[in-house]
Amino acid sequence: MNDQDQGEELLARVRAVLSDAGFEEITTGAEGVHLIRHARGVMVGWMPEELARPRRRGPRRGRRPPAPAELPGLRRAFGLAMAAALRAAGLTVEARGDEWLLVVVERPPTPPD
Repeated sequence: MNDQDQGEELLARVRAVLSDAGFEEITTGAEGVHLIRHARGVMVGWMPEELARPRRRGPRRGRRPPAPAELPGLRRAFGLAMAAALRAAGLTVEARGDEWLLVVVERPPTPPD
């Protein structure tokens, strides 16, 4: 099996694991789960869908609730949930900042000479 086949197999497996866990990949648009091929595996990221802003009763207070992209706690929770699902399926996951995960291709150890 060559590296391209291994990459395609990993991409399909990551897609299936995330789908089973309720994280559907978004094929168009900018919101939802994104999968990107990487030299070492598959990058997984999540952009929050538009969240309805809560309506406040009473006088307006000048402060608006944060925009979805400004919700680091929500982004972190989704990242942790996706990483947990991927690890539970036996995949190796590395965090890449606050916004991306890297699911790496497991290479068999090379035998010593």
